[in-house]
Amino acid sequence: MNFDQTARQLCANAIGSYIITYLDCLSDEAIAHMTELCAVQLLRRIKEILDDEALDDPTCFQRIDAIVSAWHEAGLETDRHWECE
Repeated sequence: MNFDQTARQLCANAIGSYIITYLDCLSDEAIAHMTELCAVQLLRRIKEILDDEALDDPTCFQRIDAIVSAWHEAGLETDRHWECE
């Protein structure tokens, strides 16, 4: 591990500690609400993509690529379609 990786890991650990402290102050209901809000936003984005008539290739590659991109933009990972990243 080089210096940059070490510094990055130390920073991530410190940030993680602050996040845990913050989350401990929130109720389970508040966390569930924030999670649901993020999920609904992603679902709306996916619906927009599916309804976008400009994404009209026969194999739906453009729609799939846009959905995978939206998924990644939401901070989610997938092992599929890695070649599109």
